[in-house]
Amino acid sequence: MQEYFREVQRFWENLFKYQANLIETLNSTLKNLVKYNIMNNNIAVFRAKVQSGGRISIPETDRVVLNLQDGDIVKVIVIKEGGE
Repeated sequence: MQEYFREVQRFWENLFKYQANLIETLNSTLKNLVKYNIMNNNIAVFRAKVQSGGRISIPETDRVVLNLQDGDIVKVIVIKEGGE
């Protein structure tokens, strides 16, 4: 009977260790995700059509929210959607 209780105790100890590890991993993952939050005040995500000469426009609402002025430098990441 004592062996049974030892097994139960080991089971619960291992379960708690697993749970603590899982919580630590989730916490670390959430901290990393916050770094890439697209809802950050300095980031806008929008669709744009490539115009003649390769030009794209930043929508006015995004320019206002980001307080963009003529001559400001921005970083652009281009991901093609659909099409061939």
